[in-house]
Amino acid sequence: MALLVLLGLLLLVLLGTWRFWRHRRPDEPPLDRGLIPWLGHALEFGKDAAKFLSEMKKKHGDIFTVQAAGKFITVLLDPLSYDVVLWESRSKLDFNPYAHVLMDRMFDVRLPDYDLNEEKAMLRMTLQKPNISSLTKAMSFNLRTVLLCDPSIASRQWKEEELFQLSYSTMLRAGYLTLYGNEMKDYEDISSQTKDQAHSLEVYNEFYKLDRLLMKAARSSLNAGEKKKFDSIKKDLWNLLSVKRLDGRANRSVWLDSYKQHLVDLGVDEDMQTRAMLLQLWSTQSNAGPAVFWLLLFLLKHPPAMAAVRGEMEKTLSRKQTTEQVLEISQEKLDNTPIFDSVLNETLRLTAAPFITREVLQDMCLRLHDCREYHLRKGDRLCLFPYISPQMDPEIYEQPEVFKYDRFLNADGTEKTDFYKGGEKLKYYTMPWGAGVNVCIGKFFAVNSIKQCIFLFLRYFDLELKDPKTKIPDFDKERYGFGMLQPEIDVIVRYRLKDQ
Repeated sequence: MALLVLLGLLLLVLLGTWRFWRHRRPDEPPLDRGLIPWLGHALEFGKDAAKFLSEMKKKHGDIFTVQAAGKFITVLLDPLSYDVVLWESRSKLDFNPYAHVLMDRMFDVRLPDYDLNEEKAMLRMTLQKPNISSLTKAMSFNLRTVLLCDPSIASRQWKEEELFQLSYSTMLRAGYLTLYGNEMKDYEDISSQTKDQAHSLEVYNEFYKLDRLLMKAARSSLNAGEKKKFDSIKKDLWNLLSVKRLDGRANRSVWLDSYKQHLVDLGVDEDMQTRAMLLQLWSTQSNAGPAVFWLLLFLLKHPPAMAAVRGEMEKTLSRKQTTEQVLEISQEKLDNTPIFDSVLNETLRLTAAPFITREVLQDMCLRLHDCREYHLRKGDRLCLFPYISPQMDPEIYEQPEVFKYDRFLNADGTEKTDFYKGGEKLKYYTMPWGAGVNVCIGKFFAVNSIKQCIFLFLRYFDLELKDPKTKIPDFDKERYGFGMLQPEIDVIVRYRLKDQ
């Protein structure tokens, strides 16, 4: 600690950081600079954002500004006021500048004239109607290739595996094949399935190694050895995802072809296109696998929830249906699973923890729901953290830390959407997909894919914890702010193919 203080004082002198030691104006949110000049609260923020911001909320209320590594970050934790931020003009609040920073830090991607909102608007329809049905069907076939065509499970003997690895690998591999294409056009061809299994596993293994270092890369905290390893893994993935290689794949999605054309229209060369393909692999596939992990784990730890989901699944998927009929489950049936939807919403409420971030582009006044007004300074950053409120807010949810599979069900079995804070009904009572102009455009495809994966697991496999007394692991706390949380340690399960 003494060394850090000395370092901070040295930085104060050498870098002229007197300008970072600003005073709070009467019309600004409470300011907490921390003890160390320039560095401020960066260490606490990065170590465990949920704990740190909860402590700041107790100290300062639901809006405050903290200093972290020379940046002043205003945090708003009042869900009734989130719309003020989400729908503010992009001339005042915009995610684009911070997106550029993260793209460069994490993936070495630098795109000219890049506008994230324009890109989302262009790609939205490729992941929604009318393309959602073809994506869902392709995902079904690719899940079968990854899960049911694996020779290691054909013996129907019990197999032990880490649940997080099983979930993440299954979803990323199947999702990759669905969006980026297969080795051959015929899903039924055995040699094609074998090649898809091998190639998708190679992609996953390299991606998983990269994923272990991505959070440090985002915070510019990789040491020299880690940076060298990180760069080497990226090069291996760029080789696997090169646009020339992708051009030769069959069953490419409309999303992939549209995204590549978008890059061409921006004037991006092939090398940068390839880097962007890795960025998109992370963007599209890094959350579904962890979601499947937590959902399966909660079901395994809560037998009533498992029984309810199985009962609903058996009504949706008749035992007499063939594998092909199960794979081609209709969108109407996928949309008619209120119990599963409640389980998924509860899982995401407990384990999805993204920041919603905006750069302040001009001095402005932020008027909250209760008419409080605060001045924000140009150059600062504004951050919402829905994980603290609404998702873990005891005023909104009774025992918010407890998994309750029917929390999002009314007594008549319909979806519950009425949640309140301060006596007012909330528009945003859980926000795993973001909101406003930055809501996840792949939400519907992701939900379909998660349902398909869980249904296949429960329909075709006996699945159990190796040790029924296994506790639900703590979170890897460095992942707060970047979407789905991951477990600090994995959980061992046993599974085998059922006799059909």
